[in-house]
Amino acid sequence: MRGLALLLLLGALRGCLLQNIRVSQIPAVSATEGSTVTLQCHYTLSSTENGTMGWYRWYRHVLGGPEVTNNSGNFTGRVSGACQSEFINNRSASIQLHRVQISDTGMYICEVALELSRTLQGHGNGTFLNVTADVTASTSWGYFTLYHCIGAVALGLLMSFALYLNCKEHKQVIREEEIICAYKKQANMDPTDCTEQIVYSTV
Repeated sequence: MRGLALLLLLGALRGCLLQNIRVSQIPAVSATEGSTVTLQCHYTLSSTENGTMGWYRWYRHVLGGPEVTNNSGNFTGRVSGACQSEFINNRSASIQLHRVQISDTGMYICEVALELSRTLQGHGNGTFLNVTADVTASTSWGYFTLYHCIGAVALGLLMSFALYLNCKEHKQVIREEEIICAYKKQANMDPTDCTEQIVYSTV
């Protein structure tokens, strides 16, 4: 009787040892602000038994921390993940984060559970996501602003130069009229008409 109980116990222990799940993640991934990034997560089984039901979850910072779903907080509308057939057949629990933000930088942990003869559950070591600013967009905006500043300065210089030429031409006309009036005075001619012309030209 004792021998039979020992055999059953060894069988149960052997079954537990054979049925293990291992979850693997990429240690780190980088992304540019506004892009889409894939956080990869796959699992393997130490037994030949295939499950038909299971689930996976992603947490931020620590296991059991804030969940990363399409309906949670700052991630609303920005998460898409592997469907059930991919999860079972391809053993994939990967997700995609869309329109990533610099504030998304941090650790992401994948947890997987599978229903076999018993529930197998495991988690990865985490993937650190590093989101950086879009240098191309900021550089383009910088060039755009620089070109506008240069254009504004050039336009201002052109307008100033045109105003200067106009004033110079106006003064030259007045000077010519003054010379004519002075000549008429010396020649004892009536300077009344030229005075009127000077006033008119000045206006």
